[in-house]
Amino acid sequence: IAILARVACRAGSIIPQVVPVSPGLAAMPADELAVTGKRRREGEEREVRTLELVLATRENTKSIGYFVDDTVTNPGLGIPFYKTVLEGANYKEATWKDQACVRTSQIHWREDQSVTWLERHMEMTQGFILVGKNPGLFVLGEPTHDRQDLDEKHRALPDPSTTKAYILPPGQGIIIKKGTWHDFPVSCGPPVSAFILNTEEVVEALASMPAAAPMNHGDCFKLRLSEHWDFTLKFPDPRPFVQKLGLVPTPIAQPLMGPEGYGAGMQRAEVASGWGNGARVLVVPVVNVEVFTPGCGGPAIQPHLQSVPELANKGWRDYGNRRGLQRLSQMFKELGIPATAVINSEAAQLDYVAEALKSSGWELGAHGVNNSSGNAKMTRAEEEAHFKHCLDGLQGSLGARPATWLTPGFSVTERTPEIAAKSGIKTFLDFVDDDVPYDIVHTESGARTLCLPYCMETNDFSLVLTKNFDARQYARAIEDHVRQLAKEPGEKVVCLGMHTFVAGTPARVLALSEAFGRLKACPEVRFATAAQVHDAVRKPR
Repeated sequence: IAILARVACRAGSIIPQVVPVSPGLAAMPADELAVTGKRRREGEEREVRTLELVLATRENTKSIGYFVDDTVTNPGLGIPFYKTVLEGANYKEATWKDQACVRTSQIHWREDQSVTWLERHMEMTQGFILVGKNPGLFVLGEPTHDRQDLDEKHRALPDPSTTKAYILPPGQGIIIKKGTWHDFPVSCGPPVSAFILNTEEVVEALASMPAAAPMNHGDCFKLRLSEHWDFTLKFPDPRPFVQKLGLVPTPIAQPLMGPEGYGAGMQRAEVASGWGNGARVLVVPVVNVEVFTPGCGGPAIQPHLQSVPELANKGWRDYGNRRGLQRLSQMFKELGIPATAVINSEAAQLDYVAEALKSSGWELGAHGVNNSSGNAKMTRAEEEAHFKHCLDGLQGSLGARPATWLTPGFSVTERTPEIAAKSGIKTFLDFVDDDVPYDIVHTESGARTLCLPYCMETNDFSLVLTKNFDARQYARAIEDHVRQLAKEPGEKVVCLGMHTFVAGTPARVLALSEAFGRLKACPEVRFATAAQVHDAVRKPR
């Protein structure tokens, strides 16, 4: 993968723009880069690239340093006084020039996960040993000063393709090689304490700086990366990683989806009352029309069947699109009840699915590309492209561009709500935390998206696949839920998540049609599409 870099100043010279690539491949000079048109233009948003997060081991750190743990390295040093001791020989590559400086530090959590600085030392091998109970994160890049595929100027830059975010467990350490690019250790949530070995020269040079700035003296060559690269380098939030691996003694509080929980830069805003036009509960049937990547599994009616190729569970899911979709469509037509379908764009490419949806009379919403591919771990650029690909595909297959969105499997990033709004989505179904509609507002652009909470208590996955309700119990749970809300003050909304291969079976359609018929007769209850609720909320009152 080509990595864009620009402007590196050393000894008064300007390094031309280059594209460092994988070792063994030639770098692209500035004029070639200009011809490609890939250079970031003035005013364009800076691309964000996220480092790989890995658990540091002796094997995966060989190119950057010498791993320190409870294994005795180079055993066999014979000291006659210590008969019960296995002694290791000195690290022959380790050096601290004239005088080593030994110190400790405690690093606390920081919210910003950008890599602002990288530095290297050519006259010492700096050492870090983590003491205490907590792990630390180290951004480390392989040395470039001796790279044969780079000229002298380009060897003064780190290579992002060989830079990773390493998680070092407590009680372990690393002595980094001369020339290894690195930043200071980072907390993985709780404070981490480090025993550090470097030289008086480096410490004095760092302490002599009046402010944080690039430097090249005292064996410390430190770069501000924004002056050299047209992208921002970040490391992933390490807290889920270390918690999953059991590297922290207690659970770590982790902010979810921005400060308020509704996405980065998003704030919740309440909807004024009166939008229900006399109804206490608006019920929105949401029919999920899904496909799954072949061979990648999916929801199962008999999860124990794991052979490959797997026929039974795949066929059960396919049955939903061949027969369940049409059965649900016919049920809603006979009842005169509106509904919203949220559709994988790959599902809409199936002729029998597209035909059934076009004739259903439903609102046609979006549900990603397929249900094997969520948005989690996508970069901004990838997620924006994902939204566009899905919405373009649905418009091409069904003739209308959706304005309602549900992310497959709730697999989101902090940016999903913002990107959805920028993509033209007006109604967002990903949140499940209320019985009332509310807006989420992007603080910078002012873009406003209506959230209709997607009820987990009435979802067919929850009731049928998790709780093992039979058809009558499933339908009764939905009816009881709605009737109780109708008794309560205020205006409510209920999104009923239904899947063609679960709710669309004959027994469940029969039970649902009877329950929906009774609910339709309730004066406090009204059925609607997501788009109709949106229009009711937005209507001037």
